[in-house]
Amino acid sequence: MELSFKWSKELARYCVVGAITNILGYLMFVIFTSLGLSPVSTISILYPIQLILVFFLNKKWSFKHQGQLSIPAIRFFFSYIACYFFNVATLEFFNRFLGYSHLVVQAIGLPIFALFLFIAQKYWVFKSQKSPIVYIRPS
Repeated sequence: MELSFKWSKELARYCVVGAITNILGYLMFVIFTSLGLSPVSTISILYPIQLILVFFLNKKWSFKHQGQLSIPAIRFFFSYIACYFFNVATLEFFNRFLGYSHLVVQAIGLPIFALFLFIAQKYWVFKSQKSPIVYIRPS
């Protein structure tokens, strides 16, 4: 029961971080594209900014990761690079080839991208390091 409770608390904190950063990111996406910047250029600008903010919020608060900074940062970067290419491919396919609004495509894609990133961060980026069990035998 403790494991599922911990998992649900992490998911709830992750959702708070994600909701705030994605709402702000989506608003910036709408503003930038309304000003004439292409959807792909816009997410190319917004991703690095959001990436840094989300890394530190999720490391410290969502997953309460106490480990080192470098390996999780590298893994986090690679998970976001994968998500970035998935996002670009989604925009290109549904907007450019099928003609759907880039705003609708991005809005529908956000929860899918968020789920992918939660799973990556929970089980790979901020994977908890269990201490080995040491048995001491009496002499």
